[in-house]
Amino acid sequence: MRLPKLFRLLFIVAIGINLSCGPKKALLPRPPLTEIQKKYETKCRKDYKLNVITRMVKKTFWIYAPTDKPLFDFAAEPPAPPNPAKKPAKYDLLYIDGSFKNNAFNFEYDIIPKIKSNLQAEGIRNEGTDYFNKLYNNLFTAITETLLDPETPISFVVMVITDIKKGIEVRYTFYLEDYRMASVEGIPYDEFSKRILQDSKGSTDFIGDEIGQHLEFTDVHMPEFLTKQMINRIRYKFSQSDFPPQEGYEQPILDIIADTTRYYHFKDFQEVRTSDLRTKKKMIFTPEELNSFGQDKPKTPESKSHGKLIHIIFEDNKTTFKEQ
Repeated sequence: MRLPKLFRLLFIVAIGINLSCGPKKALLPRPPLTEIQKKYETKCRKDYKLNVITRMVKKTFWIYAPTDKPLFDFAAEPPAPPNPAKKPAKYDLLYIDGSFKNNAFNFEYDIIPKIKSNLQAEGIRNEGTDYFNKLYNNLFTAITETLLDPETPISFVVMVITDIKKGIEVRYTFYLEDYRMASVEGIPYDEFSKRILQDSKGSTDFIGDEIGQHLEFTDVHMPEFLTKQMINRIRYKFSQSDFPPQEGYEQPILDIIADTTRYYHFKDFQEVRTSDLRTKKKMIFTPEELNSFGQDKPKTPESKSHGKLIHIIFEDNKTTFKEQ
């Protein structure tokens, strides 16, 4: 199945490469393959000539795709046409981080008024190579054809593509139901691109690693996944959205947090805590108070229509009206 729009959105990866090295981990024996692992690996090997390594950790399916071909390259950035609908940014998000601890979402951020506009673009962009695009496409197509059965015991997928010649890696983490919905147009691909977590880095430990020895294969948990997604959405809102925050920035942040919990029907938390590092302002919200925020917030009785149902009755050449 072809997903060109999704690929266009996700191939342009902002790579912050942090070259590092550390002690090599002991080589542990690979656990026996489950049937679903065999199915996916066979699909990749027979149809796309890809020797991928998979792991099942509880309900998280890991895919490791090593390659000795370059993943990214630079290209000229064509001038973007002016967008009259785009609002100028009024704030700079200098820092944001978050965690989920003690049944609470915790966020801290540093935001300042934007003093001057961004510098003129230098006409260079980083993009995936043709090989990377094809590899990415094939890995997702194999997911579509092997993992989307509703009975599949998988909640999350972690897909790792590593250039083992240069030591560069890109990782994608996503909720399988999100991809299942996107593949049948249950959610737009623009929305799916905001739900998938992307992380790129570099290390000399990656060089020559054909079996994923440097990886920590762990189970992904929904609270931590949502925390990272909220941070990504907030960054997007401030730096990439056509409609960045205009009149204050606290409510847009809370709107994003509230809506993200609703997208996943996630209610297993007691509080949301925010800390403004610059103003020292701290706020705490219960799930009930969070219902006042978001584009998809629950409707209150006051917001419902107060219209009347009127039956028009024609009888004996007379017209009568009956309200309900």
